Amino acid sequence: MRRGILRRTSWTLLCILIPLGCGNISSPATLSIWVGAWGTSMVNAEAVPDNGGGANKSFRFLIYPTVGGTEERVRFSNFFATTPVTIGAARLSVGTDGSPAIDAAHDAALTFGGQPSVTLAPGQILISDPVKVTYRFGQSLAVSVFVQGKFGALARHDSLFITNYNNGNGGGDTTNDASGNSFTQTQSDWLVLNGVDVYGPYQGTLVLFGSSTTEGVHSDFSATQTYPLKNGPVAGQHFDRLSDWVARTLNAQGYSIGVVNAGISGDTVTNDVSNQQNDVQNANQRIARDVLALPNPIGIVTYFGAIDLRSSDCQSAPAIEAATEQMIATAHTANVPVVLATLPPSAFCTNPAEANYGPSPSPSDPWAGGSNPGPINGAETQRMAFNAWVRTTGASLPGVAGIADLDAALADPARPNFMLPLYNSGDNYHANGMGYQADAAAIPLKALVAKLH
Repeated sequence: MRRGILRRTSWTLLCILIPLGCGNISSPATLSIWVGAWGTSMVNAEAVPDNGGGANKSFRFLIYPTVGGTEERVRFSNFFATTPVTIGAARLSVGTDGSPAIDAAHDAALTFGGQPSVTLAPGQILISDPVKVTYRFGQSLAVSVFVQGKFGALARHDSLFITNYNNGNGGGDTTNDASGNSFTQTQSDWLVLNGVDVYGPYQGTLVLFGSSTTEGVHSDFSATQTYPLKNGPVAGQHFDRLSDWVARTLNAQGYSIGVVNAGISGDTVTNDVSNQQNDVQNANQRIARDVLALPNPIGIVTYFGAIDLRSSDCQSAPAIEAATEQMIATAHTANVPVVLATLPPSAFCTNPAEANYGPSPSPSDPWAGGSNPGPINGAETQRMAFNAWVRTTGASLPGVAGIADLDAALADPARPNFMLPLYNSGDNYHANGMGYQADAAAIPLKALVAKLH
């Protein structure tokens, strides 16, 4: 397997600091390396409706890579599953946005050690042999997988608002069906599929690591209503996650950096009760597998703490700070710098048994729990304390390359415990598509990349 390194020359540094003044960043200063073009973190192997097991079934999973490519490999994971799974056949193809059809002229069968099929043991993560499929930034890809024989619940990740397809139990191997007509059933989960890497003159992989706000919950929501009115989803708006906006920014400025979204809804940085309730590992439990094991990571943008604050045990700022320090130290030991994000509004503790309990918004009082007019919810007090720590102590920790002040980007100056009404999806926790764009603009990408040289 080929590997590459970055030549750390003054030319590279100049191009990074002044990206529009160097022409093609993929210059002689950059060797070919593997980077993550797309990825998703396995959540668990729960037997949810889309993951009830079956037999001899083909899937077609749609993805939207963050860089263009000409040579790829596909990562598969059986990490959380308790039984083996056999991939009888698999293909990588250029897809058609939203459709199960593929472009047969840009399509390749995947192999594993030269073989067309492979069995993954429980807990195993596997990378396919490289293939050559040419696609442009902005095009979709399809990964078709035939799961051979009988299988149980598989390692999974909910695809939120991306529609995936399967051909039903007993449908057999239809991975080479270019029309997509055999894929008659839809599903929301990605199963077994863990990521797509590309090989070429890239600068590395940037990983966005967090919970539902990183994953992109409500990024498909409009900005047509202003809080307290709720926005709703827009058909076809599935490119407005934080990772999508960051990838567009990097691409427009001439960078060749893959962006991997390692967000999991409901995830925490502390060992919080919500991790058991949601059956997900916390940030410190999964950073080695979901972030540092990715090819050539050049930086991490971390965005944790909101779930910790508003979960049923309503964690306080010091506990979140300690767990965040542990996460940063792990990355620093691996020589991967971190951009540390502040937490935008809002975090409301709604458990009367917890010390941080307080008023929270309701239809009759949509501004309850904020400092204006008060009384403030205790979790909001803890959020502001954590943000103050990020801007001071956190910013000075070894391994921290910069701060993404998402609180400043989204908070309403008139009501600082709530988002600007135009950015609020309506639930006070998640931004809409425009809000995620504002988040992306607050990430100091130049500082992060320049820190490496």
